[in-house]
Amino acid sequence: MTETMNKKICISIGDVPFFTCLKLVSTYPLVEIRLDHLKPDLEKIDMLAMQSREWIATCREGTQTERERTVLLAAAIRSGATYVDIEYDSQPEFRNALIELAHKQYCKVIISYHNFEETPDNMTMHNIIRQSKEMGAHYVKLAVTANIADDCIRILSLYQMYDNIIAFAMGDVGKITRVAAPFLGAAFTFASIDEMHKTAPGQLTASEMETIFRILK
Repeated sequence: MTETMNKKICISIGDVPFFTCLKLVSTYPLVEIRLDHLKPDLEKIDMLAMQSREWIATCREGTQTERERTVLLAAAIRSGATYVDIEYDSQPEFRNALIELAHKQYCKVIISYHNFEETPDNMTMHNIIRQSKEMGAHYVKLAVTANIADDCIRILSLYQMYDNIIAFAMGDVGKITRVAAPFLGAAFTFASIDEMHKTAPGQLTASEMETIFRILK
């Protein structure tokens, strides 16, 4: 399975032992490394970078300060991360410093917005995309929550208006948007290692996503 994994499927790796993570990142063509779950030191970030083919460095808020997260993300950028995920609502002084560093290191910037309760109104989503691009994003990620089918339609309709976005809905209702996103223009979609290691609501496993992609092709 992993030898032929579609490059449009990004495997999100979070709460696993470090050496398991090290093996996984060398297996898949594109991975998201959740530094907030792994909490690696700088030497381990270098080890992960050397084993990965293409990877996204992500460090969500929760258990670490903004400064601690910035240190980890900066280390990942310097180690050669392909992408760095910087949250839309992070503090400007940290966000801007990371964006500047990423541009200097030829690391692609993903500015991400997450909403775990709803899909915002259309004007709000348009503003997020516009402002993120003005901040220096190469890609804008919108991960919202679909409560009704119309939410899925609204998030997917953004692909008709924008390039370089990764837009989908979380939750059970939104699963179809995770599958549809790459076919509408997203650089990739996200999947989990397996059922036990999902990093977001409604995430499909790598095996499920690969099977669906094969059928659709």
